[in-house]
Amino acid sequence: MANGDEFPSPAATPVESGGAGTATSVAAATTTVAGHPPDGHLPATEATPEPYRFRLGNRPPLTGVRALALFTVLTFHSNFKTLPGTWVALQVFFVLSGFLITAMLAGEGMRNGKISLGAFYARRGVRLVPPLVLTVALLGIYAHFVHVADAGQRLWGDSLAAMFYYADYRQALGHAPFFGYLAQTWSLSVEEQFYILWSLAMVLAVASRKRHLAYAFVVIGMLVSTADRLYLIYHAPHFDPAVFSRVYYAFDTRADALFLGCLLGLLAADGYLHDWARWARGLITAAAAASAIFLCWILLEAPLFTENLAVWWLPASTLASAIILTYFVICPGSLGSRFVGLGVLVFIGDLSYTVYLVHFPVYLAVQQSNTGWAYGPNELFRLVIIFTIAIFSWFLIERPLMRWRARSAARAASGT
Repeated sequence: MANGDEFPSPAATPVESGGAGTATSVAAATTTVAGHPPDGHLPATEATPEPYRFRLGNRPPLTGVRALALFTVLTFHSNFKTLPGTWVALQVFFVLSGFLITAMLAGEGMRNGKISLGAFYARRGVRLVPPLVLTVALLGIYAHFVHVADAGQRLWGDSLAAMFYYADYRQALGHAPFFGYLAQTWSLSVEEQFYILWSLAMVLAVASRKRHLAYAFVVIGMLVSTADRLYLIYHAPHFDPAVFSRVYYAFDTRADALFLGCLLGLLAADGYLHDWARWARGLITAAAAASAIFLCWILLEAPLFTENLAVWWLPASTLASAIILTYFVICPGSLGSRFVGLGVLVFIGDLSYTVYLVHFPVYLAVQQSNTGWAYGPNELFRLVIIFTIAIFSWFLIERPLMRWRARSAARAASGT
């Protein structure tokens, strides 16, 4: 994709080597054992060097940043007072999700000249569904022993909305119960609905072999989502919590952040986030530092249910999140990237999906009014339960399934 205006056809795609994930030309195999090419010509790898191809690979900052965002969510939900602007963590998640999904799909399109929707949905299912099923199962066990008021809606209604990914519109349209046990899964529904829409758009763009079509989809998506949000705000008789809920929780009004992440993914796949000049790296470093300060201000000073948040702070925080993620990609060896990529943050980032799923029901089940403990001990007990479940899920369910998925993909590739 870095050269020309087309996705490559399968025949034009270089053969991938195993292990490190670097691509080499088939012509390189003509080099003799002694290292000298036949007929006195230069090796193909020297005469025709491979064009740059973006690969996600192992990028610790992109995982570690999830941990930092997760900490703010855990803090705010512990008392609904500290860090009132924690909603900004979801902007980081949305932009990051759009970037990662697009980089993976674009990479597949470049390698194979096509995208397999079946394989894509299988990967998403193996990664997302088991922790969700575990969470619902644990809620069922809890409800068997402990009475849950309005369980039909707060527990089972929430579970259905989470399992079938319509929790966002359940919240947005005012049908969700007060303090539902899986109320936080609205953001997961936004992402899943987006995965379906965007994967179809990428399949179309790759099938047509026109990369500019993917860019067009991104720009249209951002514009439509932003216009939709502003229309709902300014055409309402007055701005109230119902209007805020409609624009804050629903996929159609929040997809612009995901689409901006997709734009970053396309730019990365096209080589535009690679080998920047020193002055440009300095500029993105300064912009990322300013963006981080701005997001910290949001955390402290921008609570929910305000018109300014819906009109100004959502797009501004989306842009700031995109700048920070761009910095992590362009400057992976910088001080900021090394800090966010610390091993402990990467490990917590790996656990973040399951922690996000289980933390809210644990918070509702373990409250100070039930335990009689002070805030500190009560919060510590909550975190022990949450991270015990997440670590169990990671080592005994998620990682084994991901390894099985990788082996199955490798077998399928070798069979073809």
